[in-house]
Amino acid sequence: MGRFGGAFGRLLASAIAQRRGLFIGVMLAQVVAMIAGLVQPTLNSLIIDNGVVAGDIPYVERVGAVMFAVAVVNFVGSMAAVALGSRLSTGVARDLRSRLYRHSMTLSANQFHRVGTASMMTRTMQDVTVAQQSIFMVNTVAATGPLITIGAVIMSLRMSVRMSPVIVVAAILMAIVVGVFIARITPLAVQSRRAVDGLNHSLREQLSGTQVIRAFGRERLVSARFAESNDRLTALSRRVGALQALLLPVVLVVANLTMVVTNLLGAKLIDSGHLTIGELTAFSGYLVQVVGGVTMLMAAAAAIPQAQASAGRIVEVLDATTDTVSGPAGNRPTSAAPIEFVGASVRYPGAELAAVSDVSFRCATGEVTVVVGGTASGKSTLLALLPRLVDPAAGMVRAGGVSLRDWSMTDLRARMSYVSQEGSLVSGSVASNLRLGSPDASDDELWEALAVAEAADFVRERGGLTTDVGQSGRNFSGGQRQRLALARAVLRRPQVYVIDDGFSAMDPRTATTVLTNLRKTAAKSTIIVAAQQITMARTADRIAVVDGGRLVATGDHLWLLDRCIPYREMVEAQSGVVR
Repeated sequence: MGRFGGAFGRLLASAIAQRRGLFIGVMLAQVVAMIAGLVQPTLNSLIIDNGVVAGDIPYVERVGAVMFAVAVVNFVGSMAAVALGSRLSTGVARDLRSRLYRHSMTLSANQFHRVGTASMMTRTMQDVTVAQQSIFMVNTVAATGPLITIGAVIMSLRMSVRMSPVIVVAAILMAIVVGVFIARITPLAVQSRRAVDGLNHSLREQLSGTQVIRAFGRERLVSARFAESNDRLTALSRRVGALQALLLPVVLVVANLTMVVTNLLGAKLIDSGHLTIGELTAFSGYLVQVVGGVTMLMAAAAAIPQAQASAGRIVEVLDATTDTVSGPAGNRPTSAAPIEFVGASVRYPGAELAAVSDVSFRCATGEVTVVVGGTASGKSTLLALLPRLVDPAAGMVRAGGVSLRDWSMTDLRARMSYVSQEGSLVSGSVASNLRLGSPDASDDELWEALAVAEAADFVRERGGLTTDVGQSGRNFSGGQRQRLALARAVLRRPQVYVIDDGFSAMDPRTATTVLTNLRKTAAKSTIIVAAQQITMARTADRIAVVDGGRLVATGDHLWLLDRCIPYREMVEAQSGVVR
């Protein structure tokens, strides 16, 4: 609990520090509203004792007018506190979402996957919303509750010292109830946030694989897995809800018992002449305010455990220091080519075996190097080392003779174009997607890049550069998305092209044509391609064969065909030759 409480305290302190003016405004508005609220029972006592009992109607009217004015001040102060508190909390939520998003972009692929996409979405949206609501509660309701409770106790002492123990004991009992509630519900709140992560993960996984699930008729199996996550979250929510539902009746029992004791003791004091009817009425009013203050604390108590859990998860991401450290900003080698892998090894967290182990080879400037291998052979991991999506656990990778760790990250990535197998596109137009590679590119340059990627014809047929691109480019086929992604890479005119299976959705003829066009356009650039199509690999200057994360051999097509058994087996498998 201490860890999460500290995390929420950090968020709250940061919110106050960044918006000190709003916070001071909230506090002032609440103090004004509190003073106005505390004055009213005393005024009511004066009306009863000096006006009603004495039959002085003008006195009742004068004090009644003052009570009305005080009520207006109370209303205005309360509304101002709510308005300013809302502005403060929504501003904090906006900043937190922005900070989480920007910071997640600095994390390495390993760190991001450790958190998980589903969990990152929950933290960015739902956890931030919980933190926002809790900061609002703390700055308005939770801050008002103690002020009203303490103020009511002090004012009750002015009314009658003999009656004050009743209200003090009531306040202490209610505070104990709220404290026990927070201690019990906080661990459940932490578990419920993790259960939401699990449910989101299950839902995203199953929705993304809907076609496969239906094709294999496994709807019942995945439904059962989803139901298991759903039932766990439901059970935790019921336990939290039961505790929350139990809190109010317990507080009301304490309040009602206190009211009974107040009336019994007050009747005896009135009979003995130590208390007036107006004073008893005022004392009862202050008791109601104590109950109201504790009720406000209850509302905060219900939110704080969730806030502690959510704040802990937010801070966990914000405190994560990227393990991909950039070199000095002024370190700008003249070229990112050639590329050299020197004993590079990569092991993913939790994996028993290394994804890449002790790989060494060189990719010369102006040449095309194709890395071939079967599924899970380590091709994608090798290429991910170049833009430093992952870093080697051992060995190094050099670009232009300088270790990638010594490059400025910004400068290194500015010298490279990376193309993934998915051909990732974003919502917008064809032109806006291409200009992600070069924001200042002219329309003519866009068409030239599309021609290199053999994409100009289908773009022209679908309406030109203004053609809409749906979410993730789903209104284009896999091969079309890959060609658009390659055109975007060409626009950058990089020194190094890193293409991770970016031809996999194209037929062999188109893939070979696109690679040939790319070689002509980028004759002075180093091109590194991960591929499974041997047809395309045949034209490469150098082929690196990997198997089980290890480099088997390097050479050209004919040399490997004669001397490398794994490569020859791949060629025979794809050409249909059976020995």
